[in-house]
Amino acid sequence: MPDPGSKDTGLKEESSLHPIEESVLSIASGRFDQSEKDSVEPPLSGPAEAQSRPRIYETLQDTSFQKLADIAKLVNQNIRFVRENVLGRDEVITQSFYALLTGEHQIIVSRTGMAKSLLARQIFSCFEGSHFFEKQLTKDTMPENLFGAYDMESMKKGKMIHNVEGSLVLSHFAFLDEIFDANDMLLRSLLSLLNEKQLVNGEQIVNSTLHSAIAAANYVRITEIMEAVLDRFLYKSYLPENRDLFFQHSIDNVYQQRFGKVGIPDKKLTLGQLSYVKKVIKSRQIDIPWYVLFLKNYIINKYVEETRNVVSDRQDYTVSDRKRVKIQDTLRASAFLDSRQQVEDKDLDNLYYIICTLGREEEHKRLAKITTAARNYFRQDKKVLENVFDAIHILNVIKAGENSETLRSDVTFTQIKNRLEKVSRSETSIFKECFNRIKQTFMTLSQDNYLPETFRLLEDVSELSLKNIITREGKELVSGFREALAKEKKQAL
Repeated sequence: MPDPGSKDTGLKEESSLHPIEESVLSIASGRFDQSEKDSVEPPLSGPAEAQSRPRIYETLQDTSFQKLADIAKLVNQNIRFVRENVLGRDEVITQSFYALLTGEHQIIVSRTGMAKSLLARQIFSCFEGSHFFEKQLTKDTMPENLFGAYDMESMKKGKMIHNVEGSLVLSHFAFLDEIFDANDMLLRSLLSLLNEKQLVNGEQIVNSTLHSAIAAANYVRITEIMEAVLDRFLYKSYLPENRDLFFQHSIDNVYQQRFGKVGIPDKKLTLGQLSYVKKVIKSRQIDIPWYVLFLKNYIINKYVEETRNVVSDRQDYTVSDRKRVKIQDTLRASAFLDSRQQVEDKDLDNLYYIICTLGREEEHKRLAKITTAARNYFRQDKKVLENVFDAIHILNVIKAGENSETLRSDVTFTQIKNRLEKVSRSETSIFKECFNRIKQTFMTLSQDNYLPETFRLLEDVSELSLKNIITREGKELVSGFREALAKEKKQAL
């Protein structure tokens, strides 16, 4: 994972070649330099008048890959510690940490007495200096029970302002028990806090420090507002009963060691480490190849289609657009836990942590079967698709240009040059002949007239791709690219 605070230290020899000429000729030695700076979200805080509040996340100064690998090692140590103290919940615990690493929320459903609250407390105990909010919800729970009592002085002025000190709003973690018992008014008021991390109460808007929440329930209640709330809990688990005698004996053994008390890990994670990892995961510092994202979308589509066909009471099942894009974060978290700087094909095997409800084994089996079939189906088109995605990236750079002056700027020129270099250096590329054919032309191009030849290159790529691609979905992708290319060419030239 690259250090966002450092500059590229790769050695580059001085050259008199034109950048485009250099990009085409440097087939073996080029590298893609990402010019866009990753956005860094500011720390969240409450109202300005608050005097005592939870410590806001620190920012780690050492952002090297080795430091991230060390944090990943510590995260895995804490995952193992929680598993040792809450038995039989290995996958649910891993899912909880996916939620934490991505700044999302988890909901756990089971019968009573399945240690859901112990699990939540044990997980949140792994973080040093954190503020933990816990509340059992009922139909009588009011917004002030979660967001703080109303300020009396403000009420005298006719304003309903929450005093958020010590509330859910300024906590780092939360456990919301019996969430389905809450009334719809309360659930509706939770929406913005869970998704946008803001308390929105009329004219009172407070940025929240809430990082992740775990909700629990003993049953499922589906209403229109509940569906909206559930969509904010990207990670879902169901805990089935386990009456295996050896498992029950193991639980007895753990209970005799702690008697239901939360264990304290030898080395906790800091809020700064958690915050930094989240920022890395929600950036391009962990790269996801476009081919993997293509497989991800295909797998989701097939899973939705098959679920509607085989499950009689889920014919309206879908995966929301919000969840589809945030699945990228799960894939990056999977790579992070494995101390890798790039998402790989094997990370798709962990999609079930976010797409399926853990504990519903039939869902996991259905998704695993689709994932394996997708890999085999597109294996023959992989090389072609990878080149197509590079071509699409070049087109997106051109589309991002607001006007002709922007398109001819140094930034746009460099971005396109770098991507052309990345595409052309592949020795096995079916487009190698295409690049060789236009190489002489690129040598004579200037920054003012490179666009027409770039469009010609993209047209050649799309034509060759359509001839060489085998799968129906691959052809559909290329056809969409050709239409977008023709439209943009008409506007840009």
